Amino acid sequence: MTIGRLKWYYSRLSTMNLRELLFRVGQIQQRYFEKMFSQKLVYTHVTVNKVNLDFSFTEIMIPGQFLVFGHPLPVNEKMDFHKDIFSGKRFPLSFSKSIDTRTDRFGSAKAVWEVNRLQFLIPLLTDYKITKDRKKLDQFVSIMTSWNEQNPYLKGINWHSNIEINLRLINWYWCWILLEKDDVWQKEEKYTSFREQVWLPLIYTHCVYSSKNPSYHSSANNNLIAEYAGLFIASTLWKFEESAAWLKKSRRGLEREMLNQHSENGVNREEAAGHIQFITDLFLLSYIAAEHSGIKFSAKYTKSLKAISTYINNLLDMNGNHPKYGDEDDGRVILPDGNVEANNFLSILNTAAVLFSMPELKRSGASWDMKSHLLTTHFNGKSVWDQFRYHRSPSRSAFYEREGHFIMRKHLGIDREVYCHFDAAPLGYLSIAAHGHADALSVIVHIDGYPFLVDPGTYAYHTHTEWRKYFVSTLAHNTVTINNSDQAQFSAPTLWVNHYKSSILKAKTTIDRDMVSATHNGYRKDKIGHTRSVELNKEKDYLKISDQIQARKAGYSINIPFHLHPEVYVMQTSGNTYVLGRRETASTLELTLDPLINSSTIEASDYQTLGWYSPSFMKKEKSTVIMGEHISNDESLTLITYIKIINRV
Repeated sequence: MTIGRLKWYYSRLSTMNLRELLFRVGQIQQRYFEKMFSQKLVYTHVTVNKVNLDFSFTEIMIPGQFLVFGHPLPVNEKMDFHKDIFSGKRFPLSFSKSIDTRTDRFGSAKAVWEVNRLQFLIPLLTDYKITKDRKKLDQFVSIMTSWNEQNPYLKGINWHSNIEINLRLINWYWCWILLEKDDVWQKEEKYTSFREQVWLPLIYTHCVYSSKNPSYHSSANNNLIAEYAGLFIASTLWKFEESAAWLKKSRRGLEREMLNQHSENGVNREEAAGHIQFITDLFLLSYIAAEHSGIKFSAKYTKSLKAISTYINNLLDMNGNHPKYGDEDDGRVILPDGNVEANNFLSILNTAAVLFSMPELKRSGASWDMKSHLLTTHFNGKSVWDQFRYHRSPSRSAFYEREGHFIMRKHLGIDREVYCHFDAAPLGYLSIAAHGHADALSVIVHIDGYPFLVDPGTYAYHTHTEWRKYFVSTLAHNTVTINNSDQAQFSAPTLWVNHYKSSILKAKTTIDRDMVSATHNGYRKDKIGHTRSVELNKEKDYLKISDQIQARKAGYSINIPFHLHPEVYVMQTSGNTYVLGRRETASTLELTLDPLINSSTIEASDYQTLGWYSPSFMKKEKSTVIMGEHISNDESLTLITYIKIINRV
């Protein structure tokens, strides 16, 4: 065992309490038993509920080519479900829970899992329903049969992670419903045989696995939500002998995790903006499956879904862009139109507007999409949505003081908006903060619905170690880095220790001015404190960022980076002043750093990680950073940055 692996075990164990340690011991015993005494799971009886949804496909376009992290997936060919389509490497068909997924020895597990979520099956069946082409239906059967043959229970990478098992269950739920009233599917013997001999046994083994392999304790983040959602949704439709118990367990779990993982204001505690749409869909899809089967969640559950939808509406800028704080991995639950690049946040707002009679969520620029169509057919979604008028982004700033998220905004006209997100939130959720970034007191600025000052993104999880370290680091965010170190200790790709604590000192929003002041203790080891105040002056259209450093002794180094979106051009006018613009808008930013700072522009190169931007998972682009640097000879220091918005009509 390598020293690095030993360090990981030590760090991971340090995040566990006694109850979790006992739980992990139980998991080890379970793995040993499963490996030594493999068993074939067989159900004795099953009935299937009828949902009886009438889908109209007249206004829906035929899905296009399916992409996995931007890579075309050739679903027409015989697929190798254990192969990483990026590296060409292949995971072994050995006992699933012993396979190494934390290195790139066999390739990227994330890339393989993304294919094996089988999200392309819904678009394939949608295509069949539109075209009536029997070849599409036979292709569906062929793919499912091949998957079954290549993935015997507990063998291979696709039985390693419980979240993946449950995402397949959710996608199969919608596949089943799409075919439920299809005469060809119901009457021909070969399809009946497939259902009874392949599909239903697969569904059963997935349900059993889901129930027996929960992600509890420090792993109880979005994984646990997915596990409860998959088991709940499956148990509302397919009624095996154990389904009543599964339904009760998963429903109770969803109710609990809805409250555990969100604040009263609907802010997700994982501190990963890109994951919000993924997690929200899990709760929404569960809510809709419950409605299909006549089950009602509690009033608290529904209230939380409404609060989450309101937070999403506040979080998006006027063009529907979100600030990319924390991890982002392109994760989707279902992809009915096959378009992973579509804005799922806007789709969620479409759905929530219909489900909860919230017309203010119908955003300007949003269109009715296939996913909202499927989810709200039971509620006459399209006709309800058509009755609502379009709304632009909220006119007021939104301060979530308890959660540490502050959205400052001003509308300058129909197509003009100043948007600033100030992050004074915790590092992440639970003891490992798996998907948080070391980004305390960072700022993100969008102008007229276009990102200017950005969070560079995520790029990778367990592969490309140096890139992972960079994209989660403090230096990769628009905040202050002290002594070239992170605000928390990076111990593994999804493991943080020595978390910082952020505190809000002052927060006030008015018609004319927004102001927030916050501090964090991420540099307590160096006996240095950092306090940042951000002010949006709405009368004079500027942002003022004041950074105060308090140290026990002088002689520390400071970096203040401002990461630019790749589409932003930059011109240095004089000294520490830079003009930033984008071709999509006439508005520009004039960024002026404190006179004490030595500033420069750093363009990304192939020889360093600094300056790169990740627009989506497994993708990165060259960009530019305006870097401020200073070595202080003072114990107390204040640095002021001005960002003036110049609105040229």
